[in-house]
Amino acid sequence: MPGFVEPMLATLSKAPPTGDRWLHEIKFDGYRLQARVEDGKVTLWTRGGLDWTHKFGDAVPEALRNLPARTALIDGELVVENESGVAQFSLLQADLSDGRLDRFAYYAFDCLYLDGYDLRETPLIERKARLSQLVGTGGVGAVRFSSHFVEDGKLVLQRACALGLEGIVSKTSQSVYVSGRGKSWVKTKCSAQQEFVIAGYVPSSTGRKAIGSLALGVYDGDDLRYVGRVGTGFSSGVAEALFAQLDAMRIRSSPFAKRLTTAEARQVRYVKPDLIAEIDFRGWTGDGLLRQASFQGLREDKLAREIVRETTMATNAAPERPTSSVTLTHPDRIYWPDEGVTKEGLADYYAEAWPFMKPLIIGRALALVRCPDGIGGQTFFQKHAWKGLNRNIVLVNDPTEPEPLISIRDFDGLMALVQSAALEIHPWGSTVNDWERPDMIVMDLDPGDDVEWTEVIAAAEEVKDRLKTLGLASFVKTSGGKGLHVVSPIKPEAKWPAVKAFTKGIADSMAADSPDRFVSTIPKARRHGKILIDYLRNQRGMTAVSAYSTRARPGAPVSTPLAWDELSPEIGPAYFNTRNTPARLASVADPWAEFRAAAAPIEAETKKAKPARKR
Repeated sequence: MPGFVEPMLATLSKAPPTGDRWLHEIKFDGYRLQARVEDGKVTLWTRGGLDWTHKFGDAVPEALRNLPARTALIDGELVVENESGVAQFSLLQADLSDGRLDRFAYYAFDCLYLDGYDLRETPLIERKARLSQLVGTGGVGAVRFSSHFVEDGKLVLQRACALGLEGIVSKTSQSVYVSGRGKSWVKTKCSAQQEFVIAGYVPSSTGRKAIGSLALGVYDGDDLRYVGRVGTGFSSGVAEALFAQLDAMRIRSSPFAKRLTTAEARQVRYVKPDLIAEIDFRGWTGDGLLRQASFQGLREDKLAREIVRETTMATNAAPERPTSSVTLTHPDRIYWPDEGVTKEGLADYYAEAWPFMKPLIIGRALALVRCPDGIGGQTFFQKHAWKGLNRNIVLVNDPTEPEPLISIRDFDGLMALVQSAALEIHPWGSTVNDWERPDMIVMDLDPGDDVEWTEVIAAAEEVKDRLKTLGLASFVKTSGGKGLHVVSPIKPEAKWPAVKAFTKGIADSMAADSPDRFVSTIPKARRHGKILIDYLRNQRGMTAVSAYSTRARPGAPVSTPLAWDELSPEIGPAYFNTRNTPARLASVADPWAEFRAAAAPIEAETKKAKPARKR
């Protein structure tokens, strides 16, 4: 049995390989670890050969110790998954920082040695077969088998990106295990992500002894090249811990090979370039700087000198961010403390979502959920002007109200909402050009306690079928909260009372036909085990959260449009968030692209929506 084996590494590619000789696995977002099992003793090695056996508690070593093998050498990735089952490096870092040891899972994807047999010269497909027998394929527990897909690589990548995953790793089925980087393993990413060297920091503008941003670099030979700053992705605890760690590493002069400009160097305190940060970003600017970077965590399993720029056509081709004249004051102010989403991070997210969100929110009266101190502070539900209103937030006059309402006309308006700490955006169902005739209806499916998610999906499908019978097209989105929203575009012909009656008829019909599943009334006492078909969004002055709006809830969730065939148990109501939605937007066709073109009238169909009579 060999000692530590230098790991086999994948080469970055702009597109996944195709052909039946390739296997495709999910690219996990965690720590690469080699597990050595020998006569009841377990050792976990990093990719650099460091012994991290005791870093992650007892559950993973104990599960490895209990495998039906006397000796084994296994290659895999240790991760922490969110509530939706998606591995997130930032969660792994947070658990390590907080001393939480109950969520670690080790995904085994290769077996180098097993009970007296060196398998490195054995084809991958055979190594994985032995590994699946050893670990099992149940997908639960502290040690799990990393399954693979044999479909076309492009389809596998598309599905991974639609789910907001990091990407895929493609491997030739007959490849032998060779240490180092080669062409038999290829990685393709949904979004740009790599490690960067931390060479300085800027103190927070909103808190004492916390970092506000990091100055990053990559090595080019012996030279450290500046690539920009990252100012979002730090939870409150991480920002303070990084400040303490970096403040002790301060040096007098810049470690970068080239002198920074005055703007680049402003307020930067330089540090020894020893620490490595994992960063999500949206591409590179023309002058080689990171665009819309987000901190994910520190990497302790690599050396700073190993960090060079990874480039592919995909990361260079990111669309240009819309420009704004709005200045964000205190951009490092944290809106979602546990996730580290700052004001700047929210602005970056909306820059990605703007082309899709724009037609759904401009030219409409808006109700906002404002949280000036983040989701943990005081919350305001606001539809009228407040003191110091940004000039890019326009006021519109509702004919029936004495006080004007809030609206926006462009991207500057959206950035003004971000500056004003508007963490939720709820538009009216009618435009300011036609207050009395809505152009969409929203059926909010709100599950009570003990309702399975599959039941909510079935309810959405039933709403879709009923609307189709009535001549209306349906589009679906996650609520970012507990349920689903089924939305139909309509011709702005019927007035609010008729639209409310129409949607009430649908809700009442469903409740009458399946009283054990649905209710159409509000009292929570009647909702246990049932789904509320909430039609009350469809009346004058009421609103529903916009597609692509964030929610002022833990996890920084986003109300996200889906294609109907994407509804599945693996995508829950808060599955998508500010972190994984941009990758989805960049890789998946807009499921609501035909939303406005599908509008149809409802006036002539109102009678059909009346509830069915009980028998």
